Amino acid sequence: MMLKRLTVWLTVFAFLFTRFPAFGQTAHDQGTAAGTAANTVIRGMVNTPSATSVVPGYTTTPPEAALAGKASLTTDVNAKLAACASTPADLNCQALRNAITSANTPRPAVSPGDPAIVAARNITRNPSTDLGSLAAYYSGCATSEVTTAAHNETRTCARYVGVGSYSCSNALTVSVSRSNNCTPGDWFAHAGSGSTGVDVQCLPDRPVNQQHFRVTDSGNPLAFFDVDMSGPLLFPQIVAVLGTSYSYFDGSEIQSGVWVADKSCSGSTCSLTAMLAESQRDICTGSGESGMSCTTEKPFLEVLSACPAGTISGENLVTNPCWSGGESGCPAPVTLDKKTCYQPGTPSDIFAQDISGSFGDSFWRANSSRSVIGWAMNPAYGYIPQMTLSYTRPATNATGTDTWNSQCPTLSGPGRCGPASPAQCVDGPSTKIIDGVAITRACWEYRTTMSCTDTVTSDQCAPLVATGCTPLSSTCAQTNPATGACEIYQDQYSCPMPAETVTTATSCPTNVFCLSGNCFNIGYTNDPDFAKSMSMLEAARESGIYLDTDRMQVFKGEDNRCRDRLLKNCCYSDGAGAGMTNQSVFGSGTRLVYDVLMNSENREFVMAGMSALLTGAGFSGSFTTYGITIAVNGTALPAGSTVLYSSSSVAGEGMVIAFDPWTLVIAIIIYVIMSMMSCNETEGRLALQEGARLCHSVGTYCSSCIRILGHCVSCIEHTTSKCCFNSMLARIVNEQGRAQIGKGWGGSQNPDCSGFTISQLQALNFAAMDFTEFYASLVPKTLDLTAVQGNNAGRVNNCYFGQGRCN
Repeated sequence: MMLKRLTVWLTVFAFLFTRFPAFGQTAHDQGTAAGTAANTVIRGMVNTPSATSVVPGYTTTPPEAALAGKASLTTDVNAKLAACASTPADLNCQALRNAITSANTPRPAVSPGDPAIVAARNITRNPSTDLGSLAAYYSGCATSEVTTAAHNETRTCARYVGVGSYSCSNALTVSVSRSNNCTPGDWFAHAGSGSTGVDVQCLPDRPVNQQHFRVTDSGNPLAFFDVDMSGPLLFPQIVAVLGTSYSYFDGSEIQSGVWVADKSCSGSTCSLTAMLAESQRDICTGSGESGMSCTTEKPFLEVLSACPAGTISGENLVTNPCWSGGESGCPAPVTLDKKTCYQPGTPSDIFAQDISGSFGDSFWRANSSRSVIGWAMNPAYGYIPQMTLSYTRPATNATGTDTWNSQCPTLSGPGRCGPASPAQCVDGPSTKIIDGVAITRACWEYRTTMSCTDTVTSDQCAPLVATGCTPLSSTCAQTNPATGACEIYQDQYSCPMPAETVTTATSCPTNVFCLSGNCFNIGYTNDPDFAKSMSMLEAARESGIYLDTDRMQVFKGEDNRCRDRLLKNCCYSDGAGAGMTNQSVFGSGTRLVYDVLMNSENREFVMAGMSALLTGAGFSGSFTTYGITIAVNGTALPAGSTVLYSSSSVAGEGMVIAFDPWTLVIAIIIYVIMSMMSCNETEGRLALQEGARLCHSVGTYCSSCIRILGHCVSCIEHTTSKCCFNSMLARIVNEQGRAQIGKGWGGSQNPDCSGFTISQLQALNFAAMDFTEFYASLVPKTLDLTAVQGNNAGRVNNCYFGQGRCN
């Protein structure tokens, strides 16, 4: 109401303070001038920072906001009517009561054959019939009149068997509300051992076989990993590798990692044991070459099942070749396989001594195998951090709230309609899936038959029959839910139509509207806020898609570096990177992000696709670099090559790695000469990222220099550190957002390319950021042919004299 008053006063203001000649202007010209004047005033108010200053009574929290999104307002309306009983003078209450009274007041039926209805239908079908030629109404357009010959048209009408019989429903709507037993994204459960800890992340409704954990040291994450908690684990299993080393004695690989054991979930309660250990450890005792004794110990020992009666485990049986007639200098006695149970045998079997004293036999044969039933710490290995974590599995609790939406009026007295039959359930009992939750109810909808008087004409088809229409078909449009009898029929008739003249308008001006000779300009200026709104929407989209759920960060970048050496500067920009968006590379997706230019996890899918191409049965070829040749699926090897590895024993299949020493010697000589004049693959990708304007330079430091007496006297290589992002918008948000919250970029040797935490993101003022650079990427530019021709002319010389590099 207040907004309507404001509009009226603005219009009056425009008329009062806009000068019009007393004569010489038509009503159309005066109206156009008044509208233009009012538009200027209103536009200034639209651009006002706050609507509170220009709209009387404006509030951002109106009471009606609580009604938005509700499936049914019946309960709210009834509550409002009940409250209105004590406030009869309230304008809103008067409007509600007047609407109900009007709906229940009997009114005479309006027949489809009423002259006003017939005239309106004729004008709708062909305005020229009553209004004559419409050519004068399309000033500024090319008009033509087409005469249509007499023809037949299909008309539809309703025929009521039970006059005034209607049905209304009372339908049930169930709204589902969800609550979590933990805050999504939080590491909500913790177990520790010294400075080492294990946490589980709150990811509600995640499958039990994909529970997400992390291991920390003094609060700093060491590894993130998923664990299948659906079944038991009899022996510790490594789930994350923290590092790799090699044994000093035999050169075998040693993995340092996170091990889990004793994992289980019973209902909603889960537990597991996490440990940090190496896959093996070399334990030495004594000193000196002759006095030192070393053994390789595993961190965990297997607990085996007991042997059946009448048998003995191999660890209790000791054998020595000297016992069976061997010569002097025999090795020390050894035990038999502890995973095997042995029974007494004959002299043709294994000769061994029972050190447990349970049996007096000397010959043994294998009886059965012992299964692993558990595990134990190996005391000889040393200390192992052990953390037992118990937690309630993250879940979402769903609660259904019933709301009945009755379309049947509450009648306090005689009126237009009244119930003709009791309400009947027409939907239920049944179970329905609502917002992913199964909800069961005895009845979802009741239907009541209402009898209404003076509302319709029993036969609306009579006027069509009177004008000479012939029937075509008849279908039942509504049945009585109690008796099944048809109450409303829908009939179709073929009706003769006289010849008609239709006016068509073409070639109308796009920025001018004319009506009956009066024209005015309808052109408008583009909304300056559109680009800013697009930037906000894209920022919200990217922050949701590229959220790092492990560290709960958005707009995260990557540390990239390039070198500037004596003979070659690898810190350059390659404009080709601007064309390597997701949309152009993969044929789909958005052109605003550049995932293919990123490192690590963001490129896993590209590498996997290339790997499938090279090793698939449909590919045959070879790659040679520095004398090493990889041949796939039977491709011939270079002459003089020595095969180092073959993945298949069948000729012509698998992969073969070969070595040519002479090629390697030549390649080394060339590499020494060219190494100071070349850039590596990482620097090439960084150049593409710079070309797409994805990087922020952090700083430059001397990475290689000539030293005299330990002091750097001349720097021969500078390295520049840059934080690169997968979109220009992410870079802009980082550059301007970090300044707002006081977050720096780190040093040149240790740049900080981390993203924003959720709390930091909420603290950013996006309205204060300048997205002008991003706006330009949204608006296509017209091709400058002169600039293109000049650029191509320059590229000819660059390609020829630039050693094959076309800049």
